[in-house]
Amino acid sequence: MVRLLLFDIDGTLTRTQNGYLPFNQAIFNTFGIPGDIRTVVPDGNTDPQIVHDIFGAANVRIEVPAAQWEAFAMTLEKCYAEAVLAGTTTVRPLPGAAELLQALSQCTEFGLGVVTGNFEQTAEVKLKAAALHAYLGRGAYANDSPHRPDLPGIARRRWEENLKRSIAPERCVIVGDTPKDLEAARENLMKCVLVGTGRYPVEELLLFKPDACLSDLSDTAEIVRKLKDL
Repeated sequence: MVRLLLFDIDGTLTRTQNGYLPFNQAIFNTFGIPGDIRTVVPDGNTDPQIVHDIFGAANVRIEVPAAQWEAFAMTLEKCYAEAVLAGTTTVRPLPGAAELLQALSQCTEFGLGVVTGNFEQTAEVKLKAAALHAYLGRGAYANDSPHRPDLPGIARRRWEENLKRSIAPERCVIVGDTPKDLEAARENLMKCVLVGTGRYPVEELLLFKPDACLSDLSDTAEIVRKLKDL
């Protein structure tokens, strides 16, 4: 039976340096108000929630219509792409990420997708910059919902529609680096593997009792074995 693996991006598969530069620029270009992502904790949140948190931290009240979120998503893509091209922002795969995805993509037991708080456009920029995009199918993104727990179910249904087959929630595994990834998995009756490569060390992640916990993604063979045994 196939197991669907849904990977978070930031802190799980990739590390971004100076990502605040394009994000802050996109906020100003879209809303005409300065905002700084460094004033909040973005880990595990969707991009719209991050923007709301930034404005909240600055005591700025703002109502954002759906069309303006679409404009922000396109502006963020443009700002990120330009920053990556200029080298002011870098996105690199975390150790072992490319090797693991390559190995998993060659296993018929697994389907690979994405569940991320990024907008789809920005997710694509990051995955291409890290040379990981070829391994991952389309999943769910901030474009689909600003509410993170909505995304795993959307990704599962999208996979089912694409493959013309069904998969039970318990055959789906969220791979992330924050407790919010675990919360989203549990709300969707899915399993969860947490990786201590983001803000939270593995010792802290273990306290949340995920189905498995990894210090990093460097041991490809052992991780593949664990995923098969879940």
